[in-house]
Amino acid sequence: MTPDDIAKTRQHLRLTRTQLAALMGYGSASRISEIEHGTFGMGAAAQRLLIAYAAGYRPADWPEETK
Repeated sequence: MTPDDIAKTRQHLRLTRTQLAALMGYGSASRISEIEHGTFGMGAAAQRLLIAYAAGYRPADWPEETK
């Protein structure tokens, strides 16, 4: 996934950077910003998880306001 793909997927999921950071196990929204701007790479496992979210997977800690 490209940084643009990641940003578009997050927006499609109606998640803030803070929400996605929490779901992905990153420490802060700034990490998601770095990923979306291409200054930090998202590993293969994290990309697979983001793809699963895009396909409809919702873990128990999914933000209520986006369900």
